[in-house]
This record gives sequence, C-alpha cells and structure tokens, in this order.
Amino acid sequence: MHEAAVQDCGFILMQTDSVSTILNVDDSDAQRYATSRVLRHAGFEVMEAGTGRHALAMVAKRPDLVILDVNLPDMSGFDVCRKIRADESNSRVPVVHLSASMVSTKAKVTGLEGGADAYLVQPVEPEELLATVRALLRVRRAEETLWQSEQQYRLFFEANPLACWVLDGATDAILAVNEAAVQMYGYARSEFINLTPRDLLYPATNDEGINTAAVSAQPQSTIVQKHKKKDGQRLDVEILWAPLQISDKTARLAIVQDITEKLRRESAQRQEEVRRLLLQRLLQAQEEERRRIARELHDEAGQLMTSLLVGLRAINDAQRLTLVKQQTKRLRKITSDTITELGRMARGLHSGILEDLGLHEALKRLIDDFSSAHKIHTEFHFGTPGIQKPQREGELGVYRIVQEALTNIARYSKAKNVTIVFLWKEPNLHLTIHDDGVGFEMKNLLRNPSDHLGIEGMRQRASMLGGSLEIASQLRQGTQITASLPLTSLRAENM
Repeated sequence: MHEAAVQDCGFILMQTDSVSTILNVDDSDAQRYATSRVLRHAGFEVMEAGTGRHALAMVAKRPDLVILDVNLPDMSGFDVCRKIRADESNSRVPVVHLSASMVSTKAKVTGLEGGADAYLVQPVEPEELLATVRALLRVRRAEETLWQSEQQYRLFFEANPLACWVLDGATDAILAVNEAAVQMYGYARSEFINLTPRDLLYPATNDEGINTAAVSAQPQSTIVQKHKKKDGQRLDVEILWAPLQISDKTARLAIVQDITEKLRRESAQRQEEVRRLLLQRLLQAQEEERRRIARELHDEAGQLMTSLLVGLRAINDAQRLTLVKQQTKRLRKITSDTITELGRMARGLHSGILEDLGLHEALKRLIDDFSSAHKIHTEFHFGTPGIQKPQREGELGVYRIVQEALTNIARYSKAKNVTIVFLWKEPNLHLTIHDDGVGFEMKNLLRNPSDHLGIEGMRQRASMLGGSLEIASQLRQGTQITASLPLTSLRAENM
C-alpha cells in the first residue's frame, strides 16, 4: 500500500470506529508500517508481528481481527491461520489474508478453505481494506452476541435440575441432552444421540407416539407420557415442549419432569378418599337397613304377632269348642304368614340360596328378579366353572359385584338390554356385564369419585379377590364392566 494513497484518503481514514484491536502480521517492515498506519488513522488499536510464531504468541492477547501475510519467514500464513482456528479460544477471531505474491485463484481458495474470512491482494486500496475489516468486525460482533446467548442457553440447559433434550425439528433425532436427563434415564450422552423420544416410550404406550405437528404448531405444549429408563423401569413424565432455533436449524426443546411420585401420591389420596366415602356409604347403608328392619318388624311382623296375641285371648275366652277350632285355624294361618315374612326379611339380610344352591342358581334368581322388577331384558351366560369345591367367600364377592352392577344399571343407565357373560378360562374368571344405556364420560370417574361409589365398591371387591375390574363407557353408547378374577380365589382348598 503506497503512503501517498494513505495521505490522499485521509478524510476516509479519520473516520472513527469503536475501539477494536487488530493484529497486523507482515515480515516486511515497510508494508507492515503502511498497513498499521491506515488502521490507526481509522481509530483501531494495532498490534504487530513479523513472524508466524510471534503472531501466534500475540493471538493469545485476543485481538478482534488478524491481518495475516501469506509469506512469512518461519511458516506460511496458511499454517498460522489453521493453528488459530484449531485453538477453541481463538477460533472465532476473523482472519484476513493479505499477499502481494500469492495472488492466484488457487492461493485464494487455499487460504479461504484453510479458515480465512477474506483474501486481499496487494496493492489494496485503503478504502477496500477498511471496508473489509469493518464488515468482518460487524460479523464478529454479531457472532459474539449469538455466542454469548448460546452460552447462556447452554448454562441454563446444563444447570437445569429437570431433564432436557434438544430435538431436530425435522427428524425428531435427539441432538443434545443435559446431565439431569442422563441421571434420570440411565443412558450415556452418546447413547441418547442414537435415540428418538419414541424409543423412550414405555412399551404399553408405544402406539401413542409424539404428535410432532401438533406440538410444533403451538408456542408451547405440555403432554404427559409413560417412559422407560435404560433398565426398563417405568416413569410417568410431564414434558414441556418449546420451539428453538439453533443457527439456521429449527429444533425443539423438551423439559421433562418425573411425576411418578406425584401421580402415586394423587392416586393414594384418591384411593383414601374413595375408602372414606365407601365407609361412609356402608355406615349409611347399615343405618338405613336398621331402619328398614325396624319398620318391617313393626309394620309386618309386629302386626302379625299382635294378631296372634288377640287370637290366643279369643281362644281363652271361648265358651264352645267350635269357636276354639275356628280361632285355631285362623291362628295357624297367621303363624304361617309370620314365618314367611320373617324368612323374607332374613333373605334380604343374607341370601341362603347362595349357600344352599350355589352361585349359578343364586345369580339366576337375582337376575330374574331384576329383569322382572325393572322390565330390562337380561341375557345370562354362566358357562362351565370347572370348580369342584367352590369357596363361599369368593362366590359371595362375585355375587355382590353382579348385584351392585345391576343396581347401578337400574338406577342410572336407562338401559333396555343387559348381557352378563362368565368365561371360566384358567387361570382367571372373566366376567363381563354390558348394558345399552345412556353411558357416561370416563373422566368423571376421577373428577367425582363420590358419584361412582358403586363402581369403586365393585373394584374393591375385585381387588380383595386378587383381581381387577375395569369400566368402559361413552355417552349414549352404554357401559361395559369387565372383571378378571383369579380362579384360586374361588376354590375352597386355597383358603
């Protein structure tokens, strides 16, 4: 660069920039002086070096930009540039190659592919040099701002106590995970990179997948899923999805919270509430039953006993044998009615049919009474139990489940048809009760347990028998109750 040109362009060179430091590397003292003068007149601070080794030592002082001659006495400028790029702490420093001898296209390509950000050929006008320097410094400042932002994100990402992933927006591949995710799932970071969120789904929920489109369509979205650890252990997790932009790539950030214990506590609280309500209902039922028995003893048996007492007095006062015989005949009828009424009351408290004739006959009479009383057509398929010695407590549990189901159907379903099917298939009895009534929304089972104590009572009975009971229902599509009970709980020899 000619000094005359520097003087002629003084009005340009005196423009000031924010103070940036530039390392000027050139083995020619005259050329190095001329370039440094242009830079200083433009308001830059300038450091100088005449060799490659000196330049690398000066780079440690963190200049904002390096102007690097290609021909140096100890090593080529290309090698110096590659060493600068290889050092993580200096890899973002812009490098401008400046050469008077290496001016071919091949040399320029070599320099740019080696990591240089620009390649200028001597002689270069001061305006072009300064414009190039300022442009690269603007890019450097923008990159530094972005880098600082990314560093803050990385700090948040790594320090977050909740598990975090970054997913590729197009493929759902996991691009990065934090230490909390490694600890939660048990996979190493290198193993996570070969997974997608679908691979973390618990097997029973693999068909759920992740609705990428739905999640991406909203600024934020939260879902609850069942995941598995590397060792197969199940986790209940809540995932907050958020869009993320990494350079020019669309990505998504997932923040994952383990809610297994939270759901377990909520489930325990619901079960405790259900038990409390069931106990309250049991006490209420006992009081109602006592009132009913007292009423019936007074209204029915009491009246009959009073009639017996009156008849006995009439016999005592009778003067003729004929009158005694008439009163005796009437008293026999009253006594018979009293025995019948007391038997009916006893059966209301506990059905002897179950003990005398077994589960099949007891259920048949229960279903016949239900169908007749409520005008609901009921199909009953009992099948072949294959149990030689039934266990009465187990049979009573099954009887009460069917009884409670029919009571609920009569009260709430408005059904016209009911089907009850017993399938005795080792190792379980599968009991299905289906009605074509009005049905209900399943979410109400959790929201209002007090409104479904009959269902919870059936579940408790199934649980006491070592089995399970499930409900499936939809509005206007009826309800189906499915109980799975181990046959061992129905065999007497296992008591």
